[in-house]
Amino acid sequence: MWAWFAAVRERADVKINIVFPATEDHVRKYRKQQYAMFRESPELYKNIVEPYISSLPKSRTQWVQDILDGKSEVEKVLFSSSDFILLPDMKWDLRTLSSLYIVAIARNSSIKCLRDLRACHLPLLKGIEAAAHSVVQERWGLGFSDLRMFVHYQPTYYHFHVHIVNANAGESAARMSVGQAHLLGDVISLLEVDGHVYERMTLSYQLGLESKLAELYRLFSTTRERATS
Repeated sequence: MWAWFAAVRERADVKINIVFPATEDHVRKYRKQQYAMFRESPELYKNIVEPYISSLPKSRTQWVQDILDGKSEVEKVLFSSSDFILLPDMKWDLRTLSSLYIVAIARNSSIKCLRDLRACHLPLLKGIEAAAHSVVQERWGLGFSDLRMFVHYQPTYYHFHVHIVNANAGESAARMSVGQAHLLGDVISLLEVDGHVYERMTLSYQLGLESKLAELYRLFSTTRERATS
C-alpha cells in the first residue's frame, strides 16, 4: 500500500515519507549504512545479478502491474501509450514545481533493467523522451533543458522505468549521483552506436553494504576464493 498524506502550509518545515507495509528491503534501503563501488562485468551479471533478479517474487512489482493494468493510480496517469505510461512519482507532492518528479514505466515486463536494453528498444526510449518533454511543457511550461531524464542501475525495482525530474530539483539531484544514474540521452546514444552495448560492457555502481546484492557479491567472492585455493 502506497499513499500520500499532505498537511499543507505555506512554508513547510519538514517532509516525511511513510512506507507501509515496510519489507526488510525497505528497512535496509533507508537504514544508515556504508557504501562501496562494484564493477559488474557481463560474467558477474550472469553469475550474480541476473539470478538475483530472477529470484525476486512477482509480488515485488505487482503494484507496477496494477498501475499498467489500470487497477490503481488511474487518475494520476499523465500519458499512456501501447509502450509506456507517464505519471507523477510518489516522491513528488504535485505542488512544488522545483521538485517535479515523474516516472515513465514500460509496459514490456521482460525489460527488467538497463542490462536488458537493446537497439530494438530505441523507439520506446525515444518515445518516452518525446512524450515527457511534451507533457511537461504543456502542463508546467518547462522546456527541454529544464529536465533531467535518467535510468537507475541498480534500480529500486526491476521493471524498466525512467526518472524525469526538474533539472533544478535539490533532493533528486542526490539520486543523480555517479554510481547509479545513467542519463537517458546517453543511453539512447550508446545503443545507436552498439545495439548490444549494455549486454557487453562492464558497469560500475555503488551498493549499500547491507543490501542483498552486496551480500551475494561477498558470497560469490568467498566461494570463488575457496575454489581456487
